[in-house]
Amino acid sequence: MTTRAAASNALRQQRFVREVTIQYNLCNEPWIKYSISIVADKGLKKPLYTSARLKKGEVLYLETHSRRYELCFIGEKMVKATTALHGHETETEKSQTHSLHSTNGERNSTDGDNIMIDVFRWSRCKRALPQKVMRSLGIPLPLEHLEVLEENLDWEDVQWSQTGVCIAGKEYALARVHFLSPN
Repeated sequence: MTTRAAASNALRQQRFVREVTIQYNLCNEPWIKYSISIVADKGLKKPLYTSARLKKGEVLYLETHSRRYELCFIGEKMVKATTALHGHETETEKSQTHSLHSTNGERNSTDGDNIMIDVFRWSRCKRALPQKVMRSLGIPLPLEHLEVLEENLDWEDVQWSQTGVCIAGKEYALARVHFLSPN
């Protein structure tokens, strides 16, 4: 049995307390206020990776104070191993990482100098639609409701920060976030 004093002491000793704040989105529906902890991987197990959630069919909707964006998995792409090498890692480190594991930790198939990578699409929604309408249209939204900003993104090209996301060198200051699945 836990006493109030013991529970209070345990709470005081926690260094980080997860805070979830609800805000109203551009359609006056409750969404979660953006925080890096919402989009961060939830553990070391592959199904808990954010990229794995997207690969399983969930779609991430993100809002600034005036626009809505969609981040979704669009498939796998065969690329040359030298094309996949970027960043500050050495070629040996990067090729070992890319040839053995995809973004969600599963083994990639390799074909000589080619490797399979997971690719994602970053789009701006032409109009912020209520969740019920979005579900009736289909998740992810059909292309006629989107302006595709970046296609064939490697997961490493999506850089999360405390205040937003940087995609292909462009920063987006985010206010709200919401995962939707096609169910």
